[in-house]
Amino acid sequence: MRQQGEGRSRDLSEHGAFVFAPSCPPVGAKVSLIIDLEGIPDKIGSLPIVVNGLILRVDQSDGEDGMYGFAIQY
Repeated sequence: MRQQGEGRSRDLSEHGAFVFAPSCPPVGAKVSLIIDLEGIPDKIGSLPIVVNGLILRVDQSDGEDGMYGFAIQY
């Protein structure tokens, strides 16, 4: 089943990322992420990075906002 959502990354490396999102894919799901890097100079413009990976873990945030997060390995 194809689904779409948005979130914000906390950690990002060449091997994976942790993403905060209001809803998360299940552990073991195969997903594609489009990562828009902030702080890129305007001369370069948008620089999206597309990665495919596997959801390793889903966590609930300690914050009051009830935000969840997931770890993805690519």
